[in-house]
Formats: sequence, structure tokens, C-alpha cells
Amino acid sequence: MAGIYVHIPFCGQFCTYCNFYSVKGKGFREKYISALYNEIEQRKDFFRNIGVSPHTIYFGGGTPSVFSPQQLGQVLEHIIQAYDVSPVEVSVEVNPNDITPEYAAGLRAAGFNRVSMGIQSFVDEHLQWMNRRHKALEGETAFHNLRGAGFENISLDLIFGYGGLTPQLWEYNLSKMVELHPEHISAYQMSIEPGSVLGKMYEKGEYDLPPDSLCHNQYNFLQNFLAANGYQQYEVSNFAREDSSGNLLKSVHNSSYWTKEPYLGLGPAAHSYNGNIRSWNHPNVTKYCGYYNGTVTSECGETLREKISGAIVPLLVGGYEELSATDIFNESIMLGLRTVPGVDLSLLDSSLVREIRAEIGRHSRLGNLIVDGDKIRIPCEKLFVSDGIIRDLFV
Repeated sequence: MAGIYVHIPFCGQFCTYCNFYSVKGKGFREKYISALYNEIEQRKDFFRNIGVSPHTIYFGGGTPSVFSPQQLGQVLEHIIQAYDVSPVEVSVEVNPNDITPEYAAGLRAAGFNRVSMGIQSFVDEHLQWMNRRHKALEGETAFHNLRGAGFENISLDLIFGYGGLTPQLWEYNLSKMVELHPEHISAYQMSIEPGSVLGKMYEKGEYDLPPDSLCHNQYNFLQNFLAANGYQQYEVSNFAREDSSGNLLKSVHNSSYWTKEPYLGLGPAAHSYNGNIRSWNHPNVTKYCGYYNGTVTSECGETLREKISGAIVPLLVGGYEELSATDIFNESIMLGLRTVPGVDLSLLDSSLVREIRAEIGRHSRLGNLIVDGDKIRIPCEKLFVSDGIIRDLFV
């Protein structure tokens, strides 16, 4: 399903490990909402011109919950009207200590039906080291507030693979997580991101990476623990349980990225994809607000309307690239093999598939790939090392 992503580039404070584009920018928040409305209007032909309709909307960040539910709801309503969409899934990312009972009720009233919340850990010492705004008990309280407001589709995030996370504490985190019984769980290995506080600590020798063997063991424990508690893995980092009708409650919006459906990204640092062209807004809220609020004009030409099939990309605040057949093939391999179902080679360029047949055979013999006719997938026990397998299948 095609989708719309809205980037809210504001945070109350910055996590140690994060390098996503965000600013505190309190003085820009009202200007940003105004600029976002204008971008929504200027790009409303994006889906019409490629003959598809969006079915999911996702508010990410940053921290969308720095805005009130009413503000987020107004943006959502503006999108629904501009794109004539009846979304099946409307998600919003939130920070736990923003979620009072009143805030949770406000999100439901505003039209959101799915919430993704960054718990990250149930150990206060680790949350403090990550520079998270919440404590463990606040994470649990926020979850119950969302349940009390009627949310029946909640996703919670955890992080593993960092110094100080012992096997015992990792099991504790996972036990606390499944006690809450969310519909969806995402678990990410902490990585050293350039420009992050953690990245700078690593460069100065103030942080040591845990051994790969420890991270691998934590990932395997994650897989086995969640499987034993009713969660099915459907992607490298994502697990979901079934509803009463047997439907897997996966993220519909994020799943569309892995199957290469078209998507429109709104806001600074957001990316869009229309099937063969990727475009993006630069990560600069000042220029973004200046352009879309009409106080700055582009010296490089107004838009690339004809080039991008109606997807307006102001050159002052964004850019684009046309994807070659090789680019599209490699991205299909990369994204598809992150998922448990894998890739259907019959849907890809047959001449390029022939180029990787030998590597497919080699990895199959090594047990790194399961081949079933035209379909290939990485077995779950090898997903931790999927990056290396995937690289070998690029052309």
C-alpha cells in the first residue's frame, strides 16, 4: 500500500545514539506547521500522477508528541482532504512522558489508530545514559494510558547491543515488554552513527563497542523469547502478534517500504519514491520554512514538475535522483531480504537475476539462503548477518 510519511523534526532533548534530523526549534514550531500545510498543497498531485492512492499515514520524527494532539490532528485532516485518502492505518510516534491520559485520548479523537512508542529499556540507569526523557515506570504508565484511551494497535521499541546490557538485563527488558502485551515490538541493535553523541564518544575512546558475539547472542535470544511468547518475526527488527481473526498486526506503512510501494515524504529530511525516482527534502528546517512560507525563493528554478511526474521538489530545499535498472534491482534485493518472506525473483529484471545465480547457489549451499523456486529468503537464524549476505547479491 502506498503511504505518506510526515516528519516532525523537533525533540525536547537528543538521545545519545541518535543522528536522525531533529532540532529543539521552539521558535520554529508554528512556522513549521504553516510550511507543512503549504507543502501538502503543493505536492497533492504526487499520487494522482502515478495512478495510485495512499492508504497509510505515518507521523515520525523527531518527536511528534512535542505537538498537541489538536495540532497533529489538524495536519492529519489537511492531508486526508488534500489527498482524498481513507487511510487504513494512521500511526504516530510518541515519547512516553508526553502520554498523559488526556494526551492519549486526544490522539484517538484526532484520528490516529496506531501508536509507536520508544521504550528502549526498562532500566532507569540505561535510559539515563541514553539521555531519554522518560523513566521505566513512565514507559509502563504511558502504555496503560494508551490502552485506556482505546488504542488496540501499539508498537513498542527496545534497543540491544550496547555496553552495560548484560544477558540478565536483556531478558528482564524482554520479560517486561511481553508482560505489557503490545501488538507489535521493534528491536534495534545500537549502532555508532556519525554525528551522534555516542559517535563522538566512540571517536574519543570514551565508549567501547560490545563484541559481535554478545550482540548476536542477544539477537538470537530476542527471536526465541518473542517466538515463545506469541510474536512472529516478519522483518529483521520487527515482530508482531496475531489479532483474534488470525491477522498479523505488522506495521502496514513500514511494510510498504520493503515491498517498494510509492511513498510521499513531507517535511525536512523526508524522502519520497514514485517507482523510479527518489526525491528528498534537505534536513534544514530554516530553509524549509522559509521556502514554503514564501519568504525565500529558489534561484535554481521553481520545481521539477515535469521531471518527477508532478512531484514538486523545490531545488532550494531538496533534490532527486533517477534510479537505474541496477539501482532498482539492488534495492529490491536489499529491502526484500530484510523480510522473512524474502524476494520473488520472477518480479525482478531477469537479465540481472542471471548475474547473481552463482552467488545465490553459493549462499544456498552455505545455508545462508533458502531457495524455493523463484523465491529466495534468508533463514531467521541468519538474519543477524543479513547485511553481508545481501551485499554479495548486488550487481
